[in-house]
Amino acid sequence: MTALLKDDDKSQSDFNHHEYNYETNNHASVIAAEPVDTDAFLPEEDIEKIDQHHAEINDTPDNYKHLRLCARLKVDLPYRRRFIHSFGLFWTYIGLGWMLGQTGPSLPDLQQIVNQDLESASWLFTICALGYVLGSLFGGVLYDRFDKLLLISLSCFLMGLSTGFVPYCESFPLMLTMRFLSGLGAGSLDTGGNADILSIWDAEGRPYIQALHACFGFGGIIAPLVTEPFLSKFEVISKLNVTGANTTEITTVYGKTSIHYSYLISLFVIFSGGIPFFVMFVRNKCSNNTRDMVAPKLNQKRPDKLSLWLKTFLYILLSLLMLLYCAVEDTFSGFLATFCVNYLKWDKGISSFATSLHWVGFSIGRFLGIFLITFFRPVQLLCSYQIFLILAFIAFTVCSFKFTVTGVWIFIPLAGFSMSVIWPCIFMWTEESILEVTGKIASMLLIASSSGMLFNPLMVGYLMQNISPVAFVFVLLAESFLCFGTFLLIFLLVKKFIKNPPRSADTEIVVSPSTEMKPLTANSD
Repeated sequence: MTALLKDDDKSQSDFNHHEYNYETNNHASVIAAEPVDTDAFLPEEDIEKIDQHHAEINDTPDNYKHLRLCARLKVDLPYRRRFIHSFGLFWTYIGLGWMLGQTGPSLPDLQQIVNQDLESASWLFTICALGYVLGSLFGGVLYDRFDKLLLISLSCFLMGLSTGFVPYCESFPLMLTMRFLSGLGAGSLDTGGNADILSIWDAEGRPYIQALHACFGFGGIIAPLVTEPFLSKFEVISKLNVTGANTTEITTVYGKTSIHYSYLISLFVIFSGGIPFFVMFVRNKCSNNTRDMVAPKLNQKRPDKLSLWLKTFLYILLSLLMLLYCAVEDTFSGFLATFCVNYLKWDKGISSFATSLHWVGFSIGRFLGIFLITFFRPVQLLCSYQIFLILAFIAFTVCSFKFTVTGVWIFIPLAGFSMSVIWPCIFMWTEESILEVTGKIASMLLIASSSGMLFNPLMVGYLMQNISPVAFVFVLLAESFLCFGTFLLIFLLVKKFIKNPPRSADTEIVVSPSTEMKPLTANSD
């Protein structure tokens, strides 16, 4: 950790004297990245005409900001390349959300395939989270040293192939191996995707970051709906008892599962997300030419006078905030269907629709976040949505205890809505008001977020199996309170030690090196 802080101190002290561009930057930062050729899908002659037209008008991207979207796409070539490139990232995140959204509804059938109880099957979440941690770690390192396009494409290929083969593993250790590889690809993609969207948009990136994660939620909506028709159904078995009185014994069991087909669909969706980036990588290598996608950069000075202890404490608290939030988010979506089947006694199909409804609320929240982030600061949304989440979980717990079916159906999507913008807002709040999010810091936050799924599923699975399924809601409610408390502590530290956090992209942060109050200044660059 000390070495990490020293490296980050150096990167922050050099920030104001280093010119960021795609051709010369060697700084290991999320904000800096090499250009990519998003016009690789166009014929060569069209590309030459586009470049010639751009050279003739000789305008900079800043001159086009006043134009509407369609008009700007026609004349602002770097902007158009960023825009098309972003849609490629959106599709990869649909696949990422698809993979994570499918696991919860299909968990009972996966248990059936490998003949494991819930406590043991919880390892399917934990081992995936372990792969996610390692994928985030290696992704953060490789992103600054490896070809970005190839990294994203290989992550999609690995995640897609390993996900597709999960239900074909009748051996539990083999299924765990496939889940580990799925998490490895997912972690690498999540790190590379977040870093890439920040690097190409920078000052204009807020709506696109929210849109990226809205696509993640959209994938989570579709996956349970696609999975539901292939889940195993109840079969009624009648047996005539002839030992005494002639009675008929009726039992219900689950029949054979067809979950394999839904996972093959997942393979196609996830794998296809890597194809455009692999095509762009090959075109770049063949042409030995890269094209400008430079975004207007934040002309913002960074806090470079934070003491080592304060910076360490902030790193730990931000990691804890990520860990607690992601533990809540992933556990709720992963165990919701199992909770509905075991405690509420719902059918598997209905429970799968409940998971999909959660993702509907989640996606609506992230879609609205695209617009809300232009009116509110990330810290304001972060505080409000965490309060909504606690209230939604309290209501969900009460309705579950009273078996109020209507209330359960109402608060499932409300809980998803309340979770929606928390994750991207933590990233944006950190970048804009606390610390520069370098490649190492982004990787650290993603590792912390995936660490929440290392132990939480084991704990929740054990409590649901051996105590009561209702432990599911109590654990989530307690973790939501801890998450909000951690946020408040970070907020108070930022307010006390970092003076005047920026209200816009070009406001200077003035940092107090001690607790002594000093005059505040906010200089416009």
